[in-house]
Amino acid sequence: MRDAGRAAALAPHDAYRVLRALEIALAPESRERSGATDSLPGAGIAFLKVFADVPNAELDARIERRTGEMLEGGIVEEAERIGERAAAADAVGYPQALAYLRGWCTRDELRELLARATRRYARRQRSWFRREPGTLWLAPGEVEGAVREMLGWA
Repeated sequence: MRDAGRAAALAPHDAYRVLRALEIALAPESRERSGATDSLPGAGIAFLKVFADVPNAELDARIERRTGEMLEGGIVEEAERIGERAAAADAVGYPQALAYLRGWCTRDELRELLARATRRYARRQRSWFRREPGTLWLAPGEVEGAVREMLGWA
């Protein structure tokens, strides 16, 4: 086994992360094996992980605005152009736009599907960062002050 610690940290059913770990472990010139580091702590650079903790009501309003911007910005045309086989076709917005192009939903339903998919993605991000050690949870208005203090710019 090349990296028992990494293997133990991965869920066996998490195909994406298992595949990525294999790619890294089997790469001819793996950065890990060569001793190179591309992480901030590994490079000795101070950093601060901050999660801008936006209240759910505000987040939902932002998502609604973003959904409108995606539609006005041409998400449907972009999805049609890239097609369903592109790597980006799994990203939030594309499956919904492709469903609309296939006639599986109306424009109003598309708007709701886009908003719902984006809300779910935002919730998954929040859950992910809750488990991330050392993350500082701050209201959006507090982020700048925390960063300035950490950098000594206060």
